[in-house]
Amino acid sequence: MVDLILLQNLAIALLIGLVIGLEREIAQEDRQNVKFAGLRTFGVVGLMGGISAYLAVQGYDIILGVALLAITILTAVAYYKATEIGKHLGFTTEMALFLTFLLGGLAYFDYTVAVILAIITTVLLAFKDPLHEFTYRIPKEEFYDSLKFALIALVILPILPNQAYGPLGAFNPYQLWLFVVIITGISFVGYFSVKWFGAEIGLSLTGLLGGLASSTAVTTNMAIRTKEDKGIEYPAMVATTLSNTVMLLRVLFLIFLFFPALLINIYLPIGFMFVASILVAAYFYIQGRGDGKGEPIHLKTPFSIGPALIFTAFIAIVLFISKAALVYVGSYGLYLTSAFAGLADVNAITVSTSQLASGGFATPHTAALAILIAVFVNLAIHGVYAFYFGTKKFGLYTVAMATVIVAAGALVALLTF
Repeated sequence: MVDLILLQNLAIALLIGLVIGLEREIAQEDRQNVKFAGLRTFGVVGLMGGISAYLAVQGYDIILGVALLAITILTAVAYYKATEIGKHLGFTTEMALFLTFLLGGLAYFDYTVAVILAIITTVLLAFKDPLHEFTYRIPKEEFYDSLKFALIALVILPILPNQAYGPLGAFNPYQLWLFVVIITGISFVGYFSVKWFGAEIGLSLTGLLGGLASSTAVTTNMAIRTKEDKGIEYPAMVATTLSNTVMLLRVLFLIFLFFPALLINIYLPIGFMFVASILVAAYFYIQGRGDGKGEPIHLKTPFSIGPALIFTAFIAIVLFISKAALVYVGSYGLYLTSAFAGLADVNAITVSTSQLASGGFATPHTAALAILIAVFVNLAIHGVYAFYFGTKKFGLYTVAMATVIVAAGALVALLTF
């Protein structure tokens, strides 16, 4: 009886070889005298891989080794002869032939994975010129900085313990290092957004996207940029203001998730602050367009970890003070805790206060006021960060922005609370 599954897997192994071989055939059209392998050779090698895998499962392991050795020898001889005929320094086609044999063997065991890898391989082979052009355009500094960011985000962060340490359990290594990753990540987003879209659009996108994570981190990063790149204050202010606009929406969203009934107590002041922030962002955008300089902004580097470490150290201190206030003062210190928490971020205090209100440990009025205090303090402290990390001009603009937004919220709160 014919084994249809076996025939199917071997047919896929042959098809994988034919697809990769077709691409290699096209790629070698201009090298008629030194063509190494094409459609038929790759198809045969793919089928050989599938048959060798089948025979290995049947107990003929030596067949797999012999087939691979034969391909190795034939490839080496063909490459040697090709170098005698003409200039043939590349080794891509030869390596693709080895890979085709392995993919043919993989198709016998898992044809889905084999087909996916074959498509990826074919794409990599076909897009040789665009990939080479892309690598030539990448400055060395950007590549090295990207490796540094990958190190702190993909190597260091995952291995850090995600649990509380130290006095009152206030220090979580994973969460603190996450601040470093967020700030440097926003730096990357800002750098490449400006590079691809220009300062006005690029930094605005940075503010919107960065505000989803942390408006405080965006403010700090924009402040750092103003010292590194002169004349960037207006676009940086648009980004900073937009990040605060997103922060206000994020507060409402978190309340909706954890205690929707609280929205009725806080939507008016937050809503007026949102409108005020939109108007402020529009003002700085218009001012930036009418600045008259017209000079392109060239950011120096996408990676700057020093200020991120300083900011994270400050966040750690603020979190400790907040935790101490909550532990030693208790529920009566909710407002004080909100004020301290606002120095770092508003996410934690928004979630915790909403949960207190939903559990009956705090009235909706008290919870709403506590969240507003955290928002007010967070906006106000942005001015401090702006002055410390950025230029004096950026600091003054940030203070003005925070004053307008806080005033809008405070006025509505006084009238409605």
